[in-house]
Amino acid sequence: MNAVCANVGYLMSYWNRPFFPEGCADAMLTHSGHFTYDTMVRIAGSFVGIAQVFAAVADMYGWTHIVLVTDDNTSVICWYGAKPFDEVFDNEKNYTLTWLRLGSKPTDEQLDYTLQQIRSHARGLSHCFHCGTLFSA
Repeated sequence: MNAVCANVGYLMSYWNRPFFPEGCADAMLTHSGHFTYDTMVRIAGSFVGIAQVFAAVADMYGWTHIVLVTDDNTSVICWYGAKPFDEVFDNEKNYTLTWLRLGSKPTDEQLDYTLQQIRSHARGLSHCFHCGTLFSA
């Protein structure tokens, strides 16, 4: 999706036409010094921005243990939505991030392990985007 957004955004800018994409969450498209996409107006923020907002919420409530559950397919949009959470929380010494990745058909043992990890690392639940679920404590 982001590759399409970059190409269409470039063409719309070249033709001086507005472009209002629904997704296009790549942080590159909003780099403040980048004027290639000057007619693009995104309705939703970048995935990096979403992760940073969640970090602000975690700070506000004093959450220090974050569990992110997603699928394990790195070629779909869910991966691009989850990856910034890893970047934001994994580099912070104030947080413990556990990123659990499940395949499309997890075994009973994998589900049991995932549930045990959630139970031992977090208490709350936040469904942050359509592909993943965040638990926090």
